Amino acid sequence: MPRIGRRRWALAAGVVCLFGAFNELGTKAWAQAQRSDNPATPGGSYATGDWGGVRSYLERLGVTFTLSYTNDFLANVSGGIKTGAVGIGIFQPHVDLDLQKLLGWEGDKIHIHGLVTHGPFFSSTYLGNILAVSNLEAGPVARLYALWYEHNAPDDHWSVRAGLMLADSQFLQSETASNFLNNGISWPTFLAGNLPASGPAYPLPAPGIRVRVKPRDDLQFQAAVFSGDPSGGDGSNLPGPLPTGTVFSFRGGAFVIAEASYLANQGKDAKGLPGTYRIGAWYATSSRFFDQRFDNTGLSLANPQSTGIPLKHTGDGGVYGVMDQTLYRVPGTDDQGLSAFLRAGGVPNDRNLINFYADGGLLYKGLVPGRPDDKVGVAFAHARIGDNARGLDADTGLFGNFFFPVRSSETMIEMMYQTQPKPWWTLQPELQYIIRPGGGVLNPDGKLRPNAWVIVLRSALNF
Repeated sequence: MPRIGRRRWALAAGVVCLFGAFNELGTKAWAQAQRSDNPATPGGSYATGDWGGVRSYLERLGVTFTLSYTNDFLANVSGGIKTGAVGIGIFQPHVDLDLQKLLGWEGDKIHIHGLVTHGPFFSSTYLGNILAVSNLEAGPVARLYALWYEHNAPDDHWSVRAGLMLADSQFLQSETASNFLNNGISWPTFLAGNLPASGPAYPLPAPGIRVRVKPRDDLQFQAAVFSGDPSGGDGSNLPGPLPTGTVFSFRGGAFVIAEASYLANQGKDAKGLPGTYRIGAWYATSSRFFDQRFDNTGLSLANPQSTGIPLKHTGDGGVYGVMDQTLYRVPGTDDQGLSAFLRAGGVPNDRNLINFYADGGLLYKGLVPGRPDDKVGVAFAHARIGDNARGLDADTGLFGNFFFPVRSSETMIEMMYQTQPKPWWTLQPELQYIIRPGGGVLNPDGKLRPNAWVIVLRSALNF
């Protein structure tokens, strides 16, 4: 693609944002769930309509069909490795079976979900960053994305889900954060950057079982165990190619995660502003978590006398917290106003590239007059390079490469606007600014990789 001047990119971004701000066709918001494996809500709006009454008839019987296509236009206009633009997309057919309606089995559901993606990897090619710009980046793949069975007790006091499924659509959740597109915010990088194959998260599900208990309306506890390596590998945390098809494997140990949530003021008659607060912990049992600095004899991997074989550690784990709070509600409305989120998590330094991660942001729904469902927001994500990985950089300089930089951290700032031209069509233009792509590394030309500006336009269709 030919190089395009920054002024033209800025003008394009302005036009996109103005379109979002002044479009007068908005209707009730369609929640974005482009990478989730949770069931679709019956009675949604679809571009293909009701299929002559067939769709609504099937939903009354307990069968809900959903076909969705999401496309991202991604353009690096300044900084990173090189400028350029690509288009990527995902097609997701899925069907949900309500077995209570079909067979009279109260609280039972089956979810079947496919995933087909297209387009190249953008962030690794143009930016070389840690916090991938789009939460859809996966390369070309086609696979069974989910196949699970769930039983819910009366009044939702407890539920069990088992099958091929995801952790990122059930744990560390924040309703406010789900509106942002950076992959770090979708599946926090202290997990995605350290677990084998990034853990059981988009685009790779894993076999697992999740149990959830809700003793009161404001308290919830859940825990799950998944296969430790969703790629079907040996549980190694070293980077490697991912499979492009369906994987159903129990290799690589186990990944266990547990979470407690306090759900404040969630009822319709609650007097206070709603908020969700979560604390959690996880542990992976694999014996192939490799050290970020030392080899199997205790020497630095940068030492010329090193074996080049990293020291192996058994197990990895971490803790995290999530806050999602409505700060202001427009009088007379249910969900218009200002909300905020904040999440953070930490892991050991020796076996993890990223030892600390935090993100947060603000979102306002209904800020533009006459656009009650449009959203505008700003968020950040910060990933700190672990001490052992930083130590390896320092060792590299000590053993002869004197100008080798020591990585520190990467920070991303995201500014977004979300609007709906049609009930079944969502548009989201935004800007992302990446500070120290890669944590502070050199480009192939030997110069420090500069901060980057990226334009994103997402279009999501529900058929």
